[in-house]
Amino acid sequence: AQNMGQKAAEMLRLIPKTDLQVIERCSGHGGSWGVMKVNFETALKVGKPVARAVVGAQKTYIASECPLAGQQILQGIERLDGEEPLNAAFHPIELFARAYGVSAS
Repeated sequence: AQNMGQKAAEMLRLIPKTDLQVIERCSGHGGSWGVMKVNFETALKVGKPVARAVVGAQKTYIASECPLAGQQILQGIERLDGEEPLNAAFHPIELFARAYGVSAS
């Protein structure tokens, strides 16, 4: 909508030897809508294609510019049959900092 492109992906591609896969799908979170009990199952259903894509990509890290979307994706992965969830979803700037040895704490 803002016609600015994928700035986080562009930034992460600056890290040497980065194997990046962008998944352009809705996580299903939708702000406060996705955490409301009445909407939660629907939100996970909407985000299921993203969870499957993340598992299929077999990457070391998952990153989302939206921290809530990252958590939604992790919950979606937990719901997939027999899938072990990743430990965390990161903001892209956190992965950029890690790559260059900058401590977040």
